[in-house]
Amino acid sequence: MIKRLSFTLVVALVALLSRSQELPQFTSSDYDGWEYNNPGISLSATNIAGGKIVLYVNSQGYVHTLCSPLFPCQGVDSIEANIMWYTREFNNSSFNLSRTALTMALDDAQGEPIDSITAVPTVLGSTHNLTMRVAVPSGLGMARLRFVSWEANVVSSGAIKRALFTAITGSTSPGDNPQPVVGDVDGDGHRSIADVTRLIDCLLGGDSLNVQAADVDGDGHVSIADVTRLIDMLLGGS
Repeated sequence: MIKRLSFTLVVALVALLSRSQELPQFTSSDYDGWEYNNPGISLSATNIAGGKIVLYVNSQGYVHTLCSPLFPCQGVDSIEANIMWYTREFNNSSFNLSRTALTMALDDAQGEPIDSITAVPTVLGSTHNLTMRVAVPSGLGMARLRFVSWEANVVSSGAIKRALFTAITGSTSPGDNPQPVVGDVDGDGHRSIADVTRLIDCLLGGDSLNVQAADVDGDGHVSIADVTRLIDMLLGGS
């Protein structure tokens, strides 16, 4: 009974955490607030799933972009994106894989670029899964994500079919800290919502865990209190 009540409490807290981050997602069923600046193609479930949200620079120099709505990013160190990038014309003799490079930029509320990263598909084909991450500077309150393919023309263009985002907090570089990061339950070097779900699994009888990382409140043992403390840390608490 205690485990059931604890699990219910944690699920509610995880839901709260997910809402608090408010990172926009982009799928055929979740694209509210996104803007695609091609007047001939509307943002719709059919067009997203069909690979019609195409990014390229046309012959007149007009840059087709996809932009997220503004979202709060206090306490976030970086944002990781997993992108399904669709290159419909890959069999065309004029297709150039290098020109399909996709750039993800983080802009502030005034539209000024903060950080960006470019990913280039490495294997010829129609569908590419790209992982990208941009840094979020301390003190940035609101931001938006912008996608563009600067070198693509009509043939060597690509379309975003899906973009899923994760807020990363407490990031570290290899060698920065040889000790486990408190709250980094899954051992990937930073704290995130994945650590909350991992900690829940272990408390409910799953695999063993690193007690030094999982004892978030520092009381010498791992309990439901560590889950709530970890969620508070991810929410920006002290």
